[in-house]
Order: sequence, then C-alpha cells, then structure tokens
Amino acid sequence: MLLFATPGEAHRFLPGSRAFLRRTRLVNSLLGGWPIVFGSGSWLEAHLVARLAVASRQPNLRGCGITEQEVWDLVAQELEEGNRGAPLVVLCDSLGEDQGSALTQRLRTLNPAVQILVLVQNDQWLTADTLADCQAQAIVHGESFGTGVVIRALQALRRGQTYRDPRIRERLDNTRAIQLSRREQQVLQGLVRGLSNKQIAQEAEIATTTARDYVSRLCRRLGAANRTQVVTHAIALGLVEHRG
Repeated sequence: MLLFATPGEAHRFLPGSRAFLRRTRLVNSLLGGWPIVFGSGSWLEAHLVARLAVASRQPNLRGCGITEQEVWDLVAQELEEGNRGAPLVVLCDSLGEDQGSALTQRLRTLNPAVQILVLVQNDQWLTADTLADCQAQAIVHGESFGTGVVIRALQALRRGQTYRDPRIRERLDNTRAIQLSRREQQVLQGLVRGLSNKQIAQEAEIATTTARDYVSRLCRRLGAANRTQVVTHAIALGLVEHRG
C-alpha cells in the first residue's frame, strides 16, 4: 500500500482521494496526543487553522497566535495548567522578522519538553547559520506538503528525534553552490547601495547595457523578480552582509 504521495503526484490535496484521506487520518492520529499551539504572521492562516480544528473536532488545539507574544502566552498558559504535558508548537516562518527563531529559543528555555515544528513558506532566509539559531526540533518545507514529510516529522518528534525536511538540505546545498564572479559581486554591491544601472556601469567601467544584463543575470541566479529582491535574497543567502 502506498502511504505517501510522490512529489510529482497529481491532485495530492484532492480531499476525496484515498491517499489524501489516508495521510490526513495518520497526521490526526499523530497530533492527537499533544496539546497544540499554532503561530503564523497571517491572520488568514491562523483563522483557517482554528476553523479546521472546530470542523474536524480537534479539541487539543489550544489556540492560534499571530504574534510571537500571543504564541508565548498560549504556551505559558498551557504549561501552567499542565493538563496534558508540554505542547506541540507549530510555527509558520511568517510569524516574525527572524522567522520565529528567537521565539523557539525562548520556548525551549521555558521548558525543554516543548516540541516545536517550523513550517517554511519562504526559504530565502535559510542558511546554515539561521538554521543553527532555530531551536525547532523539526523543520518542514511547505512545498513538501502532500509527500508524507509532515508525517515523518511528527513520527520523529514522537521518538524524541529531530527532523529536517530533505528539501531544506537541498536548499542549503543550492545556497552553498552559488558562487558569484567578481563582476557579479561588483554589480551586486552596487544594487545593495541603491545605485542605478548607469551608476553601476560608471563605477565598474562597463556599458550601461552590460550592467543591465548583469542585473538580469543576478535575478535569474538568485530567483528574484526585481532588483529589490536581488538584494533581499543576497542578504538572506549570506552573499552580502548588509545594505551598506
């Protein structure tokens, strides 16, 4: 029997499909033993999770916070009441500017038994250093949903183990593989400083059209839609330290 969907499986979120129902039942069974606190920077996500908990009769969802303080308060309250042990805290990386990293450290200090699962929606922040700062025992990439990765993460947490989605490792490998040429670095530094193509060209002593082509190349290499995203992604990937 095929338990997990393959990454290329069509309609992997089709509610009526047997594979989807099978995965959903297994996830629900794994979640059943924890009091759960959910955190997201999105009002919509928090609202939908709360509504789904009501619709699926999941009484163990203790609450959904949209700020780090709200999540902290919910966890602290649950620990104080101590009804069912330490909670499972599910955090979306949209929760804060540091993707909830400081919160994970605070929660583990509050009670090491707290289990934390981080859901990565925007992986541009992922580097070896930022992962080291994150104290979550399990980290899952949103694009892996439907392939059984959430099930594997929850099973690992049940066994007292840590879990890193293979897609996370793939992302880090790709990050380490990015090597910019001297000219690309020069153009990137110009973008970081907010220079125009003409100004970059003058400093680098190249044609304006050549500077433009380098900017386009950086967009492709860093998966950016525009110059602003080039800078944002470059900082997240550790290719530059600051905006200068």
